[in-house]
Amino acid sequence: MKFLRHFFLSSFIAVMAVNSFASTTEVSTSAQKDTDGFSMEFKDPRYSKLKTYLVEMKDGVLIPAELVVPEKTKFRIVIRNIGNKPAEFESNQLRQEKVLFMGAETSVVIIPLDAGTYDYFDDFAPTTRGKIIVKGKE
Repeated sequence: MKFLRHFFLSSFIAVMAVNSFASTTEVSTSAQKDTDGFSMEFKDPRYSKLKTYLVEMKDGVLIPAELVVPEKTKFRIVIRNIGNKPAEFESNQLRQEKVLFMGAETSVVIIPLDAGTYDYFDDFAPTTRGKIIVKGKE
């Protein structure tokens, strides 16, 4: 019984620390683009084999709400929940769904796509919508 009490207390403290960090992190809502007009890649040594992009979810807001990626290219999306409540990254068109608790991070690999627009959203905040624009190099 004492072990469970310490476990839950430790878990609560860890969640509160993550929430505190997430709420003090400054977030830019605009997507930066490279010289070709595509979204800037997310640089992290853990994800070096595929083009990688970052989407952050914060209490019903998707950051960025628009990703521009090259067509016919396999890529990864790293998804972070920096908000104070759970979020669910979902895309019916891409057949992807991930639930993230506060402070959680996950990734999804997207198969090469044809040019077009693909929607994604936070299923826990259904009015929150984002899109992935797939286009060829000009």
